[in-house]
Amino acid sequence: MGKRIVSGVIIVGLLIVLLILQGIYLKIGVILIGLLCQVEMLHTIKQSGTKTMDLPIYLFTLALFPVCYYFGDSGILYVYTTTLMILFMMRTLCGKYDYKSVAYSVLSMLYPQLFMVFFYKIVCIEQTKISLIMIVLSIVAASSSDTFAYFVGKAIGKKKLCPEISPNKTVEGALGGLIGGTLLTGVAALLFKQTVVPVYGYFILGAVLAAFSQFGDLASSLTKRFFNVKDFGKIIPGHGGMLDRVCSIIFVLPVTFLFFKWFYGI
Repeated sequence: MGKRIVSGVIIVGLLIVLLILQGIYLKIGVILIGLLCQVEMLHTIKQSGTKTMDLPIYLFTLALFPVCYYFGDSGILYVYTTTLMILFMMRTLCGKYDYKSVAYSVLSMLYPQLFMVFFYKIVCIEQTKISLIMIVLSIVAASSSDTFAYFVGKAIGKKKLCPEISPNKTVEGALGGLIGGTLLTGVAALLFKQTVVPVYGYFILGAVLAAFSQFGDLASSLTKRFFNVKDFGKIIPGHGGMLDRVCSIIFVLPVTFLFFKWFYGI
């Protein structure tokens, strides 16, 4: 527990520094997060005995951000399509790969990288204040939901939520996370003095983000159970890997992006 708290404080501190500096520092930080998550996902897949096609996947991962920045959605679509073509060609020409190699390599292009695309899109927004608000609200919703769910579940949790996926999660904890995420996200929006939509709209956003963040956590647990690993990595003491830490955050980013696209016209 001590390692988890210390690691958590360090992560939050680094994140605050990146958000204050913004610009190129934030962009590099997000790229590194995406790359670390990709490394961990490929390593997790290999634990099942399946060979992954590392070189094209890593080139794909490194290409996503600059392509997103310079060419937008159409560029991202071409990168995905081209990489998929390369994977099939490698399977055809190289006997050491089987169809599972293609399928699981494609999986890593979707989870986590398709979610990371929305992170890239957010940090590429020219209105830096709006970009900052989107990131902060996403992190507040996911982190507060996770924190409230943990402590409420520990205190009064009795009814199991999804025992076959995550035995320690409870219905009471999930409700606590939903309430906590809703309230803190709404308060965070008020602190940023957001008035584009009525105040209650930000609390509704908080509820939706908090719910999606819990599904993101469950998706992570489901993936780890499928590949029979405890954590995606060990880079963060007490938390596991980078993907273990951001799994709930990346799940809410598409929703945040859609909300701001509708109401802010980004």
